[in-house]
Amino acid sequence: MEDGQVSLTVCVEDHKYNPNNFWNGKWKSKWETKFPSAGGYATVSGVMSAQVHYYEDGNVQLLSNKKVEESVQMSDPAKAAANIVEFIKKSETEYQMAINENYTSMSNTTFKALRRNLPITQTLIDWHKLHGFQVGKDIMNKS
Repeated sequence: MEDGQVSLTVCVEDHKYNPNNFWNGKWKSKWETKFPSAGGYATVSGVMSAQVHYYEDGNVQLLSNKKVEESVQMSDPAKAAANIVEFIKKSETEYQMAINENYTSMSNTTFKALRRNLPITQTLIDWHKLHGFQVGKDIMNKS
């Protein structure tokens, strides 16, 4: 109890490890509700964070977090509790959907820009065989 308010904290955490597909993910959220000692409005504040690590043929990480806050009327405790749970559910769902949309957009734009383009021949260069080419020496012999 602080400043005449009762405080309740709820933590949610989940991990997903998928080494066969070269990625791992973690979700964390912390929700704090401060209840007034005599009616009025409760304050619900939360911090949600997501971390995704993809490591096949490279190393890409997504670190994201978001803070939200809401006031909930405390006239009916059962209704207030339902409203608090609904606010948490809605906030986490919206945040997850925003991350998914952003990730989809990034895969079509940002990640493509990060990839190395193929040379004019549209084939990969075998860098291990490159030492066998004597382009510079051939040019010097022709001049």
